[in-house]
Amino acid sequence: MKQQKVLFYLVISLACFSFFTSCEKDVPAEKIFLNIEITKLPDRTTFQLGETPNFSGMEVSEVYTDSTKIPNVNFETNWSAEIFKRGTTKVTVSARGRSATFDITFEGDLIDTGLPVVYLDTENQQPADSKENYVKATMIIKDQGDIISEKSLRMKGRGNATWSYEKKPYKLKLDKKESVMGMEEAKDWVLLANYTDKTLMRVGISLKLSRLMSFPWTCDDRFVEVVLNGEYMGNYQLVEPVQQGVNRVNIPDNGYLFERDNYYQLEPNHFVTSMGFGFSFKNPDPEDDLTPEQRDYIINYMNDFEAVLTSSTFNDPENGYAHFIDVESFIRWFLFHNILANMDTNAYMTKSDMGNSKVEMWPVWDFEWSIGIGWYEGSRPRPANYYVQNSPGYFYYDRLLKDSGFKAKVKEMWQNTSITNDILKYIDDTKKLLEKSQELNFRRWDIMNKRVSVGGIPMGSYDKEVECDRQFFINHMNWLNDEITKY
Repeated sequence: MKQQKVLFYLVISLACFSFFTSCEKDVPAEKIFLNIEITKLPDRTTFQLGETPNFSGMEVSEVYTDSTKIPNVNFETNWSAEIFKRGTTKVTVSARGRSATFDITFEGDLIDTGLPVVYLDTENQQPADSKENYVKATMIIKDQGDIISEKSLRMKGRGNATWSYEKKPYKLKLDKKESVMGMEEAKDWVLLANYTDKTLMRVGISLKLSRLMSFPWTCDDRFVEVVLNGEYMGNYQLVEPVQQGVNRVNIPDNGYLFERDNYYQLEPNHFVTSMGFGFSFKNPDPEDDLTPEQRDYIINYMNDFEAVLTSSTFNDPENGYAHFIDVESFIRWFLFHNILANMDTNAYMTKSDMGNSKVEMWPVWDFEWSIGIGWYEGSRPRPANYYVQNSPGYFYYDRLLKDSGFKAKVKEMWQNTSITNDILKYIDDTKKLLEKSQELNFRRWDIMNKRVSVGGIPMGSYDKEVECDRQFFINHMNWLNDEITKY
């Protein structure tokens, strides 16, 4: 009986073992997610410089331990900011905590923004990172893909405070005098970066105003894009610099062009007047051509002028200030900077010779802190009820405005100055011109929501910045009209 029971249990055990073994063979192994795989690259992996990559056509799959692949449409793509530099960069595709990469390339011309593009390539790709030393370079300017200019030149950095910003301004010196983009031929040119200006048009507005007010000469300018050594640098203005010449500040070769600003000590030849104002020489050439006699003459002339200006007889018709200065040019300069509400000017002066000519106030330059920004912490648009002659740089006007005759002439010129509609039209037209360019520029330089230096509190968008400046200009012109009418 015992043997029969043992045999019975043995048979049952074998049967169960056989059953469970057969069942195990029918259960598939557990399927585990391993990774993701790019099973089809995008339709395009090569893009223009500055172009936002489009990865349409790309297919991504999840890979499992049993080698099966399941499509995944919830992946994300990320790439570096190298869209602004020619070359190859990695794109990372991410899904379910895994990632894969592939290469994309940026090459060829900059995407079209509607502006001409200045392509600068330095010799051996040297960086243009010095204000003192030039590097050799070539310049090709294209408009809608067509070459319109090709020059050989040297280039270096320029500017004072502006050189400290991330987006750098440059000085260009062609190998010979040539016209560029329809402007008068010359060797020297400037690329203004306008880094702190969130409208990109303060310089343009100011130069337009200078032409409307009939200054003897105004810098010509063109809005351009700049690509330096294959890298997009942003929206710039190609501008004629202030210098003596038949096509520029048209004074005699030995005539005086000198400047008053806060950086005069950095210049190779400068002087300080009896009132403490610092000037630097621009012409005659301060290093090569300026003679000791010429230097002594203008220093004595300015000191004599200041002595008369601070005297009790400063407004004497014969021997007062008008004996030394061209009054009309001083009034024009005064109105110009007050229309702009320019808080930080460069004062250029000219004198034709060492004889009977008078000092004139022109040309105009430096408009960075104008049209409602500069050393102001409040809401925008800024209150419009202020003059700028009390700011640093408006050095002679406090005294000149104490003369009723000078004020009467200011009022007369103001009443004959009609510029508001022209400036508003310029703002509207330029906003349209720069629409695509500003988008690319502020992707390259992400400052739209950042306070830069002493600039105004950010408005948050390009449209709001332009509208704010436009409204300030209207408000300030109305306030100025009320004030000057009282003169």
